[in-house]
Amino acid sequence: MNHPAPPPHPAQSAAAFLAEAHALLGERGLTSDPDRMDAWLTDWRGRYTGRALALAAPASTEEVAALVKLCARHGVPIVPQGGNSGMAGGATPDTTGSAIILSLRRMNAIRKLTPEAGMAVCEAGVILQTLHEAAEAAHMRFPLTLGGKGSATIGGLIATNAGGTQVLRHGTMRAQVLGLEAVLATGEVLDLMTPLKKDNRGFDLKQLLIGSEGTLGIVTAATLRPRNGVGGARRDYRGARRSAADGARHGRCARRFRGGAHALPPIRSRPRTCGPRAARRSASLERADRMRFVRA
Repeated sequence: MNHPAPPPHPAQSAAAFLAEAHALLGERGLTSDPDRMDAWLTDWRGRYTGRALALAAPASTEEVAALVKLCARHGVPIVPQGGNSGMAGGATPDTTGSAIILSLRRMNAIRKLTPEAGMAVCEAGVILQTLHEAAEAAHMRFPLTLGGKGSATIGGLIATNAGGTQVLRHGTMRAQVLGLEAVLATGEVLDLMTPLKKDNRGFDLKQLLIGSEGTLGIVTAATLRPRNGVGGARRDYRGARRSAADGARHGRCARRFRGGAHALPPIRSRPRTCGPRAARRSASLERADRMRFVRA
């Protein structure tokens, strides 16, 4: 009678998983050193502390997809983590030590910034303050901001649908996302980066992923919607004021050239066609017409 083979010991299974993950991500992409993981095991407020099997930091969407498939094959839970600046402990692993922390901080490239189209294509590990600086250099601005902008990442802001300090004016992160890219639990890559204004091809899956906190998929990149910068508008306004002043100065010089500052009569405004003054004026004109008719 054939008996099924006993399941491997948890320690052997963890060691096999770590060996495969190390071969996939390399020295920079995987660590199980407690000292290096310590900062990522406690939440922003210091209220929750967990344990983790390893800290994984893939450098591309392909590595994220391969790692998710590897975790599914070995039954290893994943805790996605952005800047670890959340206030609810959602990015902190539990105390069993069986899960890995998936940090996307190495995926920190701004792939494209197009002021003409009003779009910015960013990877999930881009820090919010870095995006602000890049947008400002292109005479644009990204409206979402918050106190932890020096640590918060784009992927974490999307996963939590962050609001920030200007949420009443510009909306939550959901309103700033035109498209996104995510890795599902099966390791498949969902590419929704096309920023179509009108897209009626069925369900809008990116809206389902925004705010899901990594439960439905891991956001790896996004197409965002920055706004026109305030600095450029201020410069245009000042330029318009200078042009108006130059025009007024030119007009004064032209009048003096034609015979002195008072050579031209003052310009009278046209009479109003509505309002109480216009009504009284119209009534007086009608009375004058009637008087002329009677005299005639």
